[in-house]
Amino acid sequence: MSNPTNQHLILIEGTATYERILADIRGLETEEVIRHIQDFVKIYPEFAPAHNDVAMLYYQEGNQLKSLAHYEKAHKLDPGNITYRKNLADFYFVELEWTRDAINIYLDILKDNPFDIEALNALGTISLRIGRKEQARQYYSRTVQLDSNNHEARLALQQLPSPASGTSDSKQIVQVNSQVSRVEEPPQVTDTPSFQNLFHAVQPKLARSPEEIYKEVIELVDADKLHEAIQLLEVLVAQAPENGLAHNDLGVLYQKTDNLQKSRYHHESATRLQPANTVFRKNLADLLCKGFGEFEEALKIYVELFTENSYDVEAMKSIAYICLEVDKQDDARFFMEKALEIKPWDQEAAEALRALKTSI
Repeated sequence: MSNPTNQHLILIEGTATYERILADIRGLETEEVIRHIQDFVKIYPEFAPAHNDVAMLYYQEGNQLKSLAHYEKAHKLDPGNITYRKNLADFYFVELEWTRDAINIYLDILKDNPFDIEALNALGTISLRIGRKEQARQYYSRTVQLDSNNHEARLALQQLPSPASGTSDSKQIVQVNSQVSRVEEPPQVTDTPSFQNLFHAVQPKLARSPEEIYKEVIELVDADKLHEAIQLLEVLVAQAPENGLAHNDLGVLYQKTDNLQKSRYHHESATRLQPANTVFRKNLADLLCKGFGEFEEALKIYVELFTENSYDVEAMKSIAYICLEVDKQDDARFFMEKALEIKPWDQEAAEALRALKTSI
């Protein structure tokens, strides 16, 4: 059995070595960058960030098979990493059309963090693709509950028929490949938990564990009873003050109800308790930017995230938006273009880039 101390030393050594390699290969052709990272992986085969990065590069080169192998390897090595999970789910859905696998990953993400807007929107997109419009509406509505300004969700809801119109979900979907349209039965995903099952309410009990309290919080948020959810989360935090997720969710809800000072306190508490959690750090940066106008402090966090993972599309987009706020349009365009190189199907980034180019 390997010594945990030795494993930790190897990780530190691997991180330092990998950072030097990344600095040395900036500006090289993609094929050459892949070669250097593959050489590194031969020495450090269990270094997840390298597998994730080389998967991105193979994707850009059009090598789906190797891209898939490395995405899955990164996820296997670090299954809790939110970026690796989302990258793999995106690849399953967009490139391979493995709908069931993508749904399962995103539902697992929501079990860990029911307030993950990216996962909610992704499930909304998948639901639309397989012809489940009512389920898509639930996911997008959930997003708007948490972020009323979310452009992607609001646009999708506008395009969905009103429930009152009596329009039912079609049992067939139209898929367009090349220039040929064909009607196919949607993938069968009936055994995958639905949105309603994921946020299924539980009856309150006289003596409740933190898990039971949290389930009731989800029920309250789902019913748009935000103040009641906040009160219950405060009880949970008092009972379990080291619960980073509860602090993060309090931060989200306090921001939603315009109590920015309390939101900041709990977002800062969440990042203090779990400093490696990228979602918590992004939420704090978002609050500092949108709630307090502290663009420099928010930018520091996003630059740290970008430095840790140079393929973090959400960090790139956030940096771009901050650049726009401080009138740095060239920098904003650079980061939007870089985001689209990695995730060309990102409609939000594509629309933002088009707006930037037309404003010149």
